Parts: sequence; C-alpha cells; structure tokens
Amino acid sequence: MKSVALITEYNPFHNGHVYHAESSREIADSDVAISIMSGSFTMRGEPAILNKFKRAEMAIQYVDLVIELPLVYAISSGDLFAKGGVHIAEHLQCDALSFGSESGNIDDIKNAIKQIEQVTNDERYQSMIKEGKSHPRIIAELVQDTNLLKGSNNLLAIEYVKHIMQNNLSINPLTIQRKDNMYLDPELNKTTHISSATSIRNAYFNDEENYKFSLPETSYEILSQSKGLNWEHFFPLLKWTILRATHDELREIYMMTEGLEFKIKKDIKESTSFETFVKHLKSKRYTWTRIQRLLTAILLNIKTEDVLNYEPSAIRVLAMSQKGQAYLKTIKDKCPLPIITNVNKQSASYFENEIKATELYQFISGDTATDFNQPVHIKKASRPEF
Repeated sequence: MKSVALITEYNPFHNGHVYHAESSREIADSDVAISIMSGSFTMRGEPAILNKFKRAEMAIQYVDLVIELPLVYAISSGDLFAKGGVHIAEHLQCDALSFGSESGNIDDIKNAIKQIEQVTNDERYQSMIKEGKSHPRIIAELVQDTNLLKGSNNLLAIEYVKHIMQNNLSINPLTIQRKDNMYLDPELNKTTHISSATSIRNAYFNDEENYKFSLPETSYEILSQSKGLNWEHFFPLLKWTILRATHDELREIYMMTEGLEFKIKKDIKESTSFETFVKHLKSKRYTWTRIQRLLTAILLNIKTEDVLNYEPSAIRVLAMSQKGQAYLKTIKDKCPLPIITNVNKQSASYFENEIKATELYQFISGDTATDFNQPVHIKKASRPEF
C-alpha cells in the first residue's frame, strides 16, 4: 500500500484541508493518507481551538490515519516542527510527503535550500550572528531570491525538504500550491469558501455564522457544538504560573533567552489580558509568534533540557479508517517505534508531555475527554466526496 504523509494542525479542519488531502492522494498516487497533527497546542504558540480528539474526528473523514505530533515538535519553530513531522513520516514508512506552499514548485524550493546553505557558510553570516541578528533575518538579507522566504508555507516547505535531503530519506517531497486565502489572511473567502484557519477562528470567536461555509459538514457540526478556546481563556492560569515562578525557574524554560524572564515577571503584573501582555513583550527581536511559543512553554513547564536531544519513544494514533488500520498492520514490524492506539498505565510514560498538555487543556475547556478515556477513533463509513 502506497502512503502519503501530511504534516498538519487542522485548527480547525476546513475546506482547504480537504483540497490538500484529495490533491495529495492524487499526485502521490497513494492508497493511504496519513495526517501527522499537532495536539493541544500549535506551532504558532496557541492553544488549538478544539481538543485533539475532536480535530482528529474532523480529519478522519478525509484521511486514513491521524497521528499526534509530539508536543515538543508541535510548539517549536519551523526547523524542529518539520524535523519531527518528517521523521515520524519516515518511521511510518511513508512513500511521499505532501505539503502546501505559495510556490507550488519543488525545484524552486530545492534551489532556495542551496542558496541558504551557501549563505550560512559566508563570512558575513558569521559576522551578523555575532552582532546578535537572528538566523531568519540574516537569511532574508543575504539570499538573492527572497520570494520563497516571504510565505509561511514556503518557509515550512523549505524545512521539510531540507530535512529529507540532509538525512537522505527515501520520502518523496511533493508540494501543492496554496489555493485562495493565504495562511494568515484574517478575512473569510466568501467566493470559493476556501479560507484560512486564521479567518475561520476570527469569525468563530466574533460569532459570525458565515464561517460554516468554509468547513466540511462534520467539522462545522463538531465546532458549532463545542466550546472553542483561545489564549484569553488560558491567561489567568498563565498569569498565576508566571507570578508564582522564580526568575531561576523561568530561566530554565525552553526558548527563554537574554534575561527575558525579568521583563516577563515585571510586565505580567500590569497586564489584564493576553493581548496586552504580548504587546508589552513584542519587539523587533521577539515576534508575536516567538513570544507565544515561549509563553506556551512556560504554561506547560517545558524546559530547555526537555527539548535538547529529544526523540519520541512511541507513535500515538488518534484516529483511523479501516484502510488506515490495515496499513498499520503492514508496517508494524518495520516501524522502529511502538505504535500505540490506546494509552494506559503501561504506555503513559511514552507520552508524558502530551498527557500533561491534554489535562491542562481539558481543565480550561471543561471537557471530560483525556488521553486515558479516549480510545482511538475508528471511522468505518466511506470517505465523503468534496
């Protein structure tokens, strides 16, 4: 059985994701589509709008397996996010990896990678690093063709392909040009109804019912009947966590740099909302997303030592179709990691970070679902057409 991997967040699963999944099956000529999905928190350093179990149920209507991307990868920047997803895809014996990009051209992406490699070996790069400039900023200044560095999906595409090339993996990288709304477009696309997840979340939290047209039926039913979350729901707990922590404890947190713990402790006292808090912390050096990732690590007490040399010890299956179940049977003996469909006392040690994140998320949402009482979701009906 041929398989194609999709590294995703599905926050929430929308019409654009349907297009990506269907197109990926076609261009990869695959029998099985495997989604490697962020759990309770996402790459932008935000709590997911719904818990991972509900988002997996949305996705399994159109893919055959939903695998949880480990938390350490899910809340990190593009390099580590891509590394985690790609290596799980390799463990699952995936033939191809399909991802969206603004470019839609693999050769252009590979050429950008070569330019970046040349730049990092340049003396100017080393000098600018010593000046305190960030890697992305230096690359943007020194790479000649910067078009590929402007799109969020292009940047992730570069990381995916780079990890495949550097590790000489057998996965075939494929890209599909992003359609209609871009990743961060704030407004719904009311013509094609292929809208960004950002615009859908904005409409949902603003009580605008027209977001329903940008979602498949199952996604809309699940989202409309659930309590969606954002950072403001978590802010009181974040504030308490920071106030009770010492400077030394904050200094150990993943992504904490340059004495930022002092400013965080100072500014949290005066902040009455998550938005105002991030505005206090944001600067030329620290982007909004970078700060959100750091605050997620604080909330979850993820330390630098937890991330250094991190390697997953098992693969968690959140949902599967009958075809996905059959695929797992064919690759089970080849996979270097145990494949876990139901978490129990024996397997819990594999997923300590993920369980902690789920418990915190459910504490705020009021949901009763946990990693222990939610068995793998099995979809038996045929996949709907888009």
